[in-house]
Amino acid sequence: MGWYMVYYREMFLMRKKIGNLGYVFSTLLYPLLYLFAFSWGFGPTAGVPGGYVPFLSKGMLGIAVMLNSFQQTAISVSVGRFYFRSFQTLLVSPLTPFAITLGITLAGVSRGVMAGATIYLVAFLAFAAPPPSLPGIAGIIISAACFGAFGFTVGLWADNQDALSVVINFIITPMTFFCGSLFPIERLPPWLQGIAGWLPLGLSNKLLRAGGWTWEAACYLLILSVTAAVLFYISIRKVNNYSE
Repeated sequence: MGWYMVYYREMFLMRKKIGNLGYVFSTLLYPLLYLFAFSWGFGPTAGVPGGYVPFLSKGMLGIAVMLNSFQQTAISVSVGRFYFRSFQTLLVSPLTPFAITLGITLAGVSRGVMAGATIYLVAFLAFAAPPPSLPGIAGIIISAACFGAFGFTVGLWADNQDALSVVINFIITPMTFFCGSLFPIERLPPWLQGIAGWLPLGLSNKLLRAGGWTWEAACYLLILSVTAAVLFYISIRKVNNYSE
């Protein structure tokens, strides 16, 4: 149960931050801005089958999960390393690398799922967005694990805050715009579709828009799960080999 103590600590810190309006805005502001601006601006003319608002609502759900699972985890780990030395405290405790990785990754999953649920609740209340399907819910949970493990790996890898910004600017931000969250991925050039569609956010969006379980949806979930498992394993190795 060592992982639970790490998880509890992360969630306790998050609970203290929730009272801070700056934290709330930084975690929810961008997805909400996209949701309202694009729904009002492009909704009537976007020409998306099934309607643009349901399409965009699921895209914003995927983005909110990605941003909060990845970014908040990476920031928590890197700040703990650089400024408070709290991560080093975990390393000298009796906890195993597996327990530390599992606790921090699950905290990232919780952050992502809670932020995504909040965004989708707003979309439901403001635009009557339809509920996500079962493949979509499974995709959200696994993509949160994927980005939580990725955030943990980056938080351990980054030597300073600038390195963290490089990952956000060159990996996370392009996924936000090109993985089918804001418009159908079929409108991209074919070569870019082939890349963006298989990235974690692209797979998450495909699952969110699946009407039910099919072989394709099962394959997408399997690939996403394998990606999450690989990133989780890399995180354990990073903890095991951590040195300063």
